[in-house]
Amino acid sequence: MAIHKSSRQVDDETQILSKLMEERALGRYAFFFVTGEGETMPNGVEDASGHVIDEQGRVYAFWLGWDDRRQSPAFTEWKEVEPESNWLESTEYRQARERVGLN
Repeated sequence: MAIHKSSRQVDDETQILSKLMEERALGRYAFFFVTGEGETMPNGVEDASGHVIDEQGRVYAFWLGWDDRRQSPAFTEWKEVEPESNWLESTEYRQARERVGLN
């Protein structure tokens, strides 16, 4: 089943993710395998999960959800993970690597 998001939803999610990444101060980064998780946060944006790669080649798995304490979206899960060997077969993963300057 394909998930179709409105352009407002995508713009809101992009702004939230960009702000949260600024707080992480990783330098250059790119998202990949990001998908909606079907739950809507109080701000109207859907929870999401995915991965991000930085210019050092480190990969993090994340979950974007609601932080009750801060009353705002946050990375409710953030964990460094090892890239899976079959990811190199994915155009999305290869493009993310290229966006951060990795070959």
